[in-house]
Amino acid sequence: MTNREKYHFDDFTLENYRRLIRLAKEKGFQFILNKDEFVPERKDIIWRHDVEFEPDIALKMAQIEHDEGAVATYFFQLHSPYYNLFDQHYSNVFHQIHDLGHHCGLHFDCRYWGINDEAQLDKFITLDCNYLEANLGVKMETFSFHNTTPFTQSCLEYTYGGLINVYSSYFKKHYNYCGDSLGYWRFDRLEDVLKDGRVQHLQALTHDANWADEVLSPRKRFAKAMHDHAERLIEGQVNGLHKKGMLCPDDNED
Repeated sequence: MTNREKYHFDDFTLENYRRLIRLAKEKGFQFILNKDEFVPERKDIIWRHDVEFEPDIALKMAQIEHDEGAVATYFFQLHSPYYNLFDQHYSNVFHQIHDLGHHCGLHFDCRYWGINDEAQLDKFITLDCNYLEANLGVKMETFSFHNTTPFTQSCLEYTYGGLINVYSSYFKKHYNYCGDSLGYWRFDRLEDVLKDGRVQHLQALTHDANWADEVLSPRKRFAKAMHDHAERLIEGQVNGLHKKGMLCPDDNED
């Protein structure tokens, strides 16, 4: 068996992403948000995104969901090494996703602050949340942990810093889980879970750079996201400054 077959590389195209959204609806799942009350008799799915690498891809996914009548929650990082949410380009992406009817939350990194107790967790989630709300003008209601650790996995309270914790015991108790955290399905394949009649309540997690237009390995999907990001910066910044006459011409240019 090839890695393409073993790790279901073909699952991770945006075309197949649309098919999975449709499959969830066909199987009777209602798309809800983390803040919605748990209803035992309702078949529902919490569809969430940890935006970690390239928000431009997240926007493509948000548009697909909007087209298919689905709603999701997008968790954005304040301290990402890959994107600056306050760059005008990414601020616009953030608002476009929100304007499509999706909810936006905080993707919180304990390592950035060196947090090792729940009092600090409350403090710094509040700090990051207030900063995001003040600068982006969007109310935050939920957060997810970035790169979970034994400490964060022990933080099971329903809220911290006034935000709902999607890793709380509440969600662990009521919802099955399926995620693509390493560019493949970590435990169960999402398509199989959606087709499993025993699954009544599901929390599905996706990450932007794990998805692409064409069939690629996880490594190549991530590399493509980074190359596309760099090309946009080169076109917008280097070429833009050159066209304005603000950069000296190369040796072979007039």
